[in-house]
Amino acid sequence: MNKNAYYLVGLPILISCRLATAAGPTYVKDNISASTEWTKGNSPYVLQNDIIVNKGAILTIDPGVEVQLAAATNGKVGSGTNLVIYGGLKAVGDPAAPISFNPATTGSLWGAIYFANSDSNNCLLQDCLVKGGRIICNGASPTVTQCAIYGARTGIEIYANSQPQITNNRITANGYGISLMAETASPVISNNEVYNNNYGFYFKDFGTPTISGNKIYSNLKFNMVNYSAKPLDAPNNDFRVTDSQQIARTIYDGVFNASLGRINFMPYVGMPAGQPQVSTTVAGAPAGAVNQEKPKIQQEDFWSYGRPFDALKISNEQDKSKDSSGTVKVLAVGATAVVTVVLLFL
Repeated sequence: MNKNAYYLVGLPILISCRLATAAGPTYVKDNISASTEWTKGNSPYVLQNDIIVNKGAILTIDPGVEVQLAAATNGKVGSGTNLVIYGGLKAVGDPAAPISFNPATTGSLWGAIYFANSDSNNCLLQDCLVKGGRIICNGASPTVTQCAIYGARTGIEIYANSQPQITNNRITANGYGISLMAETASPVISNNEVYNNNYGFYFKDFGTPTISGNKIYSNLKFNMVNYSAKPLDAPNNDFRVTDSQQIARTIYDGVFNASLGRINFMPYVGMPAGQPQVSTTVAGAPAGAVNQEKPKIQQEDFWSYGRPFDALKISNEQDKSKDSSGTVKVLAVGATAVVTVVLLFL
């Protein structure tokens, strides 16, 4: 046989293999009524409109899959395509192959991964990158863990009758990192890093949340804002400073406006020995702070660095101090954030 014939015999097999591994993109326009799996081979999955996962159905998304969601067509910022979960969503990536939820158009914003009266036992986001859209819990209690959530109006919004488990995430470059919006919003929020948002936490109303063990620092306006008249305990968090008055200046609550409830952040990481465990007075308030007006939140406040993805500068001061090269978590190139996946999950 001619030597070249060997190459010709193998060629159809190679072509067949390439076609088999390059099936995507997959355009999704119909709701999901039966349990469905989205595979890496068919990625990216491009949502052309709101997609609903109906009751009784579970959407499973494999590691390495990219999901693209469109921006709003009506010009309303942040109100674009939603993935609405009435049934279940199991999106479990791994550090080497995270699952990505991205805007279909670079630099735009989409709507939300919206858990609405969902099957919470089958709702899990793990090792995911959520860029440009929100996670909303309304009558639902998913687990969100080991994810990077960034570049949106709000990272996570928690509404009525929701007790989500939010642990070990990085939440950054949003207008608000985490918002509690209802008197029955009672999440467990622990061991997260909430930094470089406009506001780290925003409490409009809440039930009995657990907010402890988080790193909350370098949020541009306030680390926490309490718009409720209720007091809130948020002990054992790390504000990256050890002086209680410095911490108080980064928390907008009854210290700034007497009509609002206080946030008791004591004890906190690095608190000096002998300091009282509970803050009962406003003695540590910034000068002239009491009875100040509430912050007037403008549209621009929703974005940490101007409009989404404009000069997105996200860094981790602690990790930079450990890394002599000065590598940061997310680098800006033009108007698009480039994620260093390995570093995000260290």
